[in-house]
Amino acid sequence: MKAQCIVFPKALEATVGEIDIPDLGPGQLLCRTLLTGVSTGTETRVYRGKQRGAEFPLIPGYENLAVVEKAGSDTTVKPGERLIVRTHLYDPAPYTKCWGSQVSHTLTDEGKLCRVPAGVRDEDAIFAKVSGISLHGVKRARVAAGEWVVVVGLGLIGHFVVQHCVARGAKVIAVDTVADRLALAQKAGALHALDARDTNVVETAKEITGGGAAVAFDATGVASVLEPTSRYLKPREWDDDLAHCPRLVLQGTVEDPVSLEYFALFRPEIDLITPRDCDTADIADSLDLMARKKIDPGIVAATRYSYRDCAEAYPRLVSREIMRVVFTWT
Repeated sequence: MKAQCIVFPKALEATVGEIDIPDLGPGQLLCRTLLTGVSTGTETRVYRGKQRGAEFPLIPGYENLAVVEKAGSDTTVKPGERLIVRTHLYDPAPYTKCWGSQVSHTLTDEGKLCRVPAGVRDEDAIFAKVSGISLHGVKRARVAAGEWVVVVGLGLIGHFVVQHCVARGAKVIAVDTVADRLALAQKAGALHALDARDTNVVETAKEITGGGAAVAFDATGVASVLEPTSRYLKPREWDDDLAHCPRLVLQGTVEDPVSLEYFALFRPEIDLITPRDCDTADIADSLDLMARKKIDPGIVAATRYSYRDCAEAYPRLVSREIMRVVFTWT
């Protein structure tokens, strides 16, 4: 069968293409896409031609919510079930795949899929992957109830870091330069929202926290911001419990080389944590948290586009005119 797809023929260009979906094999699932999301950082990096290893022309994307249309032999998933599809088994020819989620139909297997709970709406479920990325960082940072956490950079990933920290009972200070994003963070439960352009922003945060946060997330993706983010942390006192070492989380993917002044980490005895994407369990946990109303993707205003209008959508994301794009495939 034929499937429609979004294609990047070259950097800064998006169009619609067509691929062949092969016949269903044993252990495989034929899925029809309901919604796809655009990872504001990663997918726009691919679009700009900055993703290492990506070869144009390509099919981008790693956020796919689909419904099973046919199930092959040796599968436990039934037609009609909704899934977050992580593995795409189709042949992308004449294109290459850069994850390849931006397709109308796909083949997958049971290896890394996540079933969507009945109580989770499609428009929320499509956030499961980006939420999982944020949750993976929160898990790596061992965020605990009662801890002060500073989140710098409130794009999609930073916003969900806020939601997951709040869900764990942490006290969150959100930092950004964009008023709308600060307002969304407060709506998500951040106790304080600080403008990063304020020259006294670090001192303000330290006054609020009584000397500094236990954890600071840099979700900006800007290499030069990492060291300033470390200043929000409370140094470990001599002979204090080693569990009190402050944690600096490089949550946003950084394109440029990162350079840190050694003593900025050494003197406060900071643990530097670099989470990598997410695991299947993080996506499943995110869906569970949605079902239990512990996190709310609906706080983020997603802009919907038909996949046919992809050429209009991506430039708006790159220019930061909008924060989130979701494609429909009907």
